[in-house]
Amino acid sequence: MSDKQLMETIEKELIIDGTGKTKEIAYGEIFAKLRKQIYNEVNGVVLHMEPQQVYLLEMEEKTFTEKFLGLLMPKTKEAIYIKLKIVVTVKLIYT
Repeated sequence: MSDKQLMETIEKELIIDGTGKTKEIAYGEIFAKLRKQIYNEVNGVVLHMEPQQVYLLEMEEKTFTEKFLGLLMPKTKEAIYIKLKIVVTVKLIYT
């Protein structure tokens, strides 16, 4: 049995965007994308991910009116677009 250290800590910087009806939904989508992107980019078993820094690059709030058949029952809807730069510390075991 060898005493070789297998765990490594790396830091990654990612720019990710997301949209949603509310800010909470948009942020949830961003962090779901973050998780998927980290798993796709690293070669190894991810043990722990921790965002260290989060920077807001862009935020847009759009309000629009939606009408059924172009005329009836107007509804006001909102869409929020958020773009973040996230610095993440990842602990993993290389395989």
